[in-house]
Amino acid sequence: FFWVGGFGMDYYYSPEQVADKLQVHIRTVYRWIRDGRLKAIKLGPRMWRIPESELRRFLRAEEPPSEPTS
Repeated sequence: FFWVGGFGMDYYYSPEQVADKLQVHIRTVYRWIRDGRLKAIKLGPRMWRIPESELRRFLRAEEPPSEPTS
């Protein structure tokens, strides 16, 4: 991963790193990006980066609802 300094500093992951981290196929990550479920920044014709803050948001949104404890 790499980071960009300045206000709102964030780490950026490649789709491959996200796939490894989430233990999914790389095509799944690209599908999430294409479908708009995971926001990514396109840096070139074949280069995408996902901000860490976006990955955290995505993971919160994808969590299944927790079971009530009673």
